[in-house]
Amino acid sequence: VWTFTPSPTAGAGADQTLCANNADAMLNGSFTVATGAVWSGGGGSFSPSPTNMGATYTPTPAEIASGSVTLTLTTTGNGGCVAATDQVQLTFTPAPVANAGPDLSVCANNANVTLAGAVTGATGGVWSGGAGSFLPNNTALNATYTPTAAEIAAGVMTLTLTTTGNGTCNAVTDQVQIAFTPAPVVNAGADGAVCANNAAIALNGAVTGATGGTWSGGSGTFSPNANTLNASYTPSAAEITAGSVTLTLTSAGNGTCNAVSDQVTWTITPAPTANAGADQTLCANNADAVLNGSFTVATGAVWSGGSG
Repeated sequence: VWTFTPSPTAGAGADQTLCANNADAMLNGSFTVATGAVWSGGGGSFSPSPTNMGATYTPTPAEIASGSVTLTLTTTGNGGCVAATDQVQLTFTPAPVANAGPDLSVCANNANVTLAGAVTGATGGVWSGGAGSFLPNNTALNATYTPTAAEIAAGVMTLTLTTTGNGTCNAVTDQVQIAFTPAPVVNAGADGAVCANNAAIALNGAVTGATGGTWSGGSGTFSPNANTLNASYTPSAAEITAGSVTLTLTSAGNGTCNAVSDQVTWTITPAPTANAGADQTLCANNADAVLNGSFTVATGAVWSGGSG
């Protein structure tokens, strides 16, 4: 009498689609009749072992790069039966890519940064890493970032773009570094005073962090021109009458910086006056003249012109 026993069966589980950056596969093998089964067919590793039906398979980089790998489950301890096999295909989809854009350099007084983030393989991204504010929000890839005063003072900061909506993939990040260059500095010089009858003003402006500066604010004339930091300024008659003039020095050639200005005020003091008194007619035998001079503004006056 011949007895026919059932044939072994092997079930490798359903095919799986995995992300390239989260590619470990949780296998779900099964068998019947046989005493065991073994996984094979991949160049990666099975943990805890290839004889564990629920093993975790870690593919090789080459398998991930190729896009798929096929694993085979083969029964063992088959008695007089032929071993049974079944296969499962693991497919690897590309990982998300985050690009936070090129590093940036902005001016300390014009420090709002227009970001240029990009994301593929995920539904979006989120910015982090700064203490400032994102407009309209930190999920806008091209948000405008306004740094804090402390970040500007530190001179450099880093923002991180992290992918969101990654499916089975792990999130991916990229960073952009933002450097803050100093703002221009303008010094229009110290306030001063000139006399109304000698009113030419020797200006003494200075500019750093920009290529030059321009004077403005007066109705007089700058010599040789208003773009000369140490120009000579001749006030108008109206300015002399008013008694003062305020001039503004504004930086020019500012690059990405906002222009910076500084002011200087010059006081125009009245000119001295001298009054020698009325002309006099004297007798030759009584010729001593009593003079009646006067002056204003000056601290004194001196007579001259006679030989007596």
